[in-house]
Amino acid sequence: MNAGPANIKLARLDYRLLHGQVVFSWINTVGAQRIIVVDNDAATDDVKKGALRLAKPSGVYLNIFTVERALKKMPKLNTLGESVMFIFGNVHEMLEFCQSYKLDEVNFGAAANHDGAKPVGGKDTSVFLDDAEIADAKKLLELGVKIYEQQTPTQPRTDITEL
Repeated sequence: MNAGPANIKLARLDYRLLHGQVVFSWINTVGAQRIIVVDNDAATDDVKKGALRLAKPSGVYLNIFTVERALKKMPKLNTLGESVMFIFGNVHEMLEFCQSYKLDEVNFGAAANHDGAKPVGGKDTSVFLDDAEIADAKKLLELGVKIYEQQTPTQPRTDITEL
């Protein structure tokens, strides 16, 4: 397990990756200078990478990495001194990352409702996890990662300690 001095302001689960809420409300709230999208699918798809670059606000750096590449880049990130926001596209890849680089807490912002998924978090949650995703989230908790559900910075934060 490796944890370094990176100035990580927010680590967020959001299947939508970059969109209006994330780009404007969260970046302004946490003061992120760099966004790192960790999503194996997006990182290997030029069309998705292009769309994400278009959604990036000016003046903010953007990296789109696979989990493996993000982990390899952490030593360099630790030397940059920037405020960083991580966005993960799914729980499994967030867990994979956290098994090598521990994050103190993660924000479950949005996970799509799909077959077998159950709502997780507050009463107006936008987080829906199936059994495999719940198992991965439980492993995050076992690693000591605090999980909370919060779609936007103005909404109340709901701690998720039991799944």
